[in-house]
Amino acid sequence: MMGQRREEMLDAAVQLFQENGFHATSVEDIARASGISKGGFYKHFDSKETMILELLQRYYNEMFREADRFSEDLKESPLLVLKKKITIELEKSIDYRYFFHAIVTDFSPNDTGPVPKSLDHIQHKLHEWRKYALLEAFGSKSKNYLSDLAVVMEGIIHSYLMKIIWQGTDLPLDMLGDFIAECLQAIVANDENIFPVLPGSLSGDSRASIQEDLKLQLDAIRTELDREPETFSSFEKDIQTFDLLIEELGQEKVREFLVDALLAQLYRRPNLKEKLTSILTTWEVWKGDLT
Repeated sequence: MMGQRREEMLDAAVQLFQENGFHATSVEDIARASGISKGGFYKHFDSKETMILELLQRYYNEMFREADRFSEDLKESPLLVLKKKITIELEKSIDYRYFFHAIVTDFSPNDTGPVPKSLDHIQHKLHEWRKYALLEAFGSKSKNYLSDLAVVMEGIIHSYLMKIIWQGTDLPLDMLGDFIAECLQAIVANDENIFPVLPGSLSGDSRASIQEDLKLQLDAIRTELDREPETFSSFEKDIQTFDLLIEELGQEKVREFLVDALLAQLYRRPNLKEKLTSILTTWEVWKGDLT
């Protein structure tokens, strides 16, 4: 019942934020729309900002969860997976369009605080997720210009969303997802004269520093996992897997097959997918240089 009430309050808040903006919506407005008292609001949320952070995370989780579900169904066809992921991103962006417009209107890029920080975090995670989706679809062929390809993908998606949202153009999203993925495939298939413009985030780093960076990221996730309640039956196995990964990346000659297998095992855990996306992308791009 508490969970259902919380979801109802989040839904009511989204509606109000979309209609009136974040700053113009009071806690009393949200409580009234939810049919509870102001005191009842604070039983569920510390503040409006806390609500916003949960709504942002809900958007992100919904998109990733749905995309992962289709990835499993379509895993035999990487291009179909990419098409579906793009379509799902389009669908979720349209579902949340008024909410995001309200948030972006009330919080400028130069603002500080938890909400702008969370928006930046989501944009970074989405960028890494798109890069990994491209790697899964096109393999190592695209890794030299992966950052550029991700920006191209983001630009196309953004432009079409503007046409749909602001100009009211009615487009079939599944067809649009297919079209964007086919355009990206055409770029990769004809890349003889393509040279990266954006440097890779680790392009100037040595093999040792890349390994060290991966180790530090994995160790941070392992530490965070160790502090959480043991709510997953695989908890002990996951901790051991992290330990093996960190140990392997500390070796002078890394066994690629072993790191591949251990990362794949962890990535199957729903509670770890988001945390590992950036690490997986880095590993897939740079593993040939690490061995």
